Amino acid sequence: MNKRLIIIFVCIAVFVLTLVVGAVVFTVSDVNILLQSDENIAFDKAKILETGGIKKGQSVFTIDREQASEKIEKQFPKLKVIKIERVFPNKVRIHLDTRKAIFKMAIANTDSFAVLDREFKIIDIINDGSEVYGDDIVVPITGYSYAGGENPLGDFINNDSPEVNSLKEILLSLESFEVVNERVPATFESIKIIDNTIHIKSKLGITLVVRMGTNISAKLQCDGIYNVFYTMNGDDRQLPNYLYMNNNGDISNSAKLEFDK
Repeated sequence: MNKRLIIIFVCIAVFVLTLVVGAVVFTVSDVNILLQSDENIAFDKAKILETGGIKKGQSVFTIDREQASEKIEKQFPKLKVIKIERVFPNKVRIHLDTRKAIFKMAIANTDSFAVLDREFKIIDIINDGSEVYGDDIVVPITGYSYAGGENPLGDFINNDSPEVNSLKEILLSLESFEVVNERVPATFESIKIIDNTIHIKSKLGITLVVRMGTNISAKLQCDGIYNVFYTMNGDDRQLPNYLYMNNNGDISNSAKLEFDK
């Protein structure tokens, strides 16, 4: 037999053998779902895998992890996909966490409210009288309504409105002081958007007033919340009732005249 033909046949045989071995060795045989949360939340493993398009018997290389994460998070809005991990040769691990309810905001032209997490994702839709997400559990945001689609559940509020951007900036500044998730409603009673200002009322009864568009730094924002009235004692906490952040980002209880200009 021609030496060239022998080489060709050997190459073909090696290629076919590689495909066969790869199809067997790298076929998904086990999928683990790991919940990185101490919250007791029920979920359907089979439904999660079906939604993400992940099934036993497929090649680990054909799993589109980004697309699977998006589909799972849309279908299960209270779950957050941390990562989808290929564990070679034939295992897949889906790392999940639970999203915490922080805010509730009215949905425009409806009697419903959107329940939001720290990333401003709508994780639930409720009626005004819901006891599950009462004002003592989540912070109500008034003065602004979300104009979403017909079924906004699972959507992120990502519009470029100054109201939403300012709220996100404030929340981000608080996270640097570990005021996150449950600590937000434990610290604040309400958020009201009035004209071009955001009024953030604390559980202590003191309201921080921020003009939208102000450059809010984490230090200045949280200095106003913590160093001013969390360090007050007794009757001192009754004064002042309002703290104003002026255009320079400074916080003072005597800045009202300058603030109103």
